[in-house]
Amino acid sequence: MRIGEGDAWPAALGRRYIGAQRLVFCAAPRYLAEHGFPAAIAELETHHCIAYGQADGQVGPWFFKGRQPGDQERRVVHPRIAVGDGEGEVSATLEGYGIAQLPTWLVQRHLDEGRLVEVLPELATEGLPMNLVWLKAREALPKVSTLLDYLQERLAPHGRVG
Repeated sequence: MRIGEGDAWPAALGRRYIGAQRLVFCAAPRYLAEHGFPAAIAELETHHCIAYGQADGQVGPWFFKGRQPGDQERRVVHPRIAVGDGEGEVSATLEGYGIAQLPTWLVQRHLDEGRLVEVLPELATEGLPMNLVWLKAREALPKVSTLLDYLQERLAPHGRVG
């Protein structure tokens, strides 16, 4: 599974688009009680942010709806905390360290249980494309084609994940 845009896919790889992960902004109720709800996109800059960060210090952008339907705009975030995996971002958000933009497949349960609250729901975006990726040299193997068909059917029955 590859989440994110592939600018150039190597010829040795096959891929199938299965949908896009929906991204929402969310925070713990405790954080919002202490810092308030942002009312507009500009207010995100005054809040503590939690973002995806890499070991080399690079921080992943947040994604916003673009001007045209289907377009996305990337914005650099200056986070309070940068975490190198999604589950770590969820944990930091649950602990009340700030507002994060996370895929619904990681946080929907916490939203449903009230442990996280969606903020600025109008800014939710379809997010990043999700692709099944495999080595083309192996795609003729029955177990590979069967697995790809099974995963596509289960992961994206309606063309959207999340």
